[in-house]
Amino acid sequence: MSKNPIHFEQLPNVDDLSGVIEDMFGVKLDISGGWGYDNSAPVIVNSLDIPIDQFLHMFASIRANTEMNLYLEEKQRYGSINCNFIEGKQVEIENQLFDMITFEITAMKEIIYADLIDEYKENYGKNEEFDLEDHFKRRKENTIKLETDFWFTGLEKYYVENPQ
Repeated sequence: MSKNPIHFEQLPNVDDLSGVIEDMFGVKLDISGGWGYDNSAPVIVNSLDIPIDQFLHMFASIRANTEMNLYLEEKQRYGSINCNFIEGKQVEIENQLFDMITFEITAMKEIIYADLIDEYKENYGKNEEFDLEDHFKRRKENTIKLETDFWFTGLEKYYVENPQ
């Protein structure tokens, strides 16, 4: 059984990961390597000037938004993308140390999300018949959840007590 019911295409490797992220999101990260899908193309962390947990969340959000929104056709895009840390562990493979960080990613089809947000704005506090419980039930029913691993090297020097 698959870990995730929905599969998103992996982003292609690029020569300048840091530059691509800066161009797309306006964020400068001192990283190189791959998108961190596995140990063969981990994200290489050269230096950090933000707390490690903030960096991990930011990178997971960047990759998820790129995979689930920016690289998809308009009708296939997801919105309301959120990343939540699940766990981090160190893995040694062929004498090389990696950090495998797992995030739960939640999202909703962008078209559905936009309709639900419009419904909420039009009705909440304005329409006594608006069924808020049903509204949030439909939001939950339309939200997908994925567990996704992110592979890094170079994080160990930034640990305080653990990689979260």
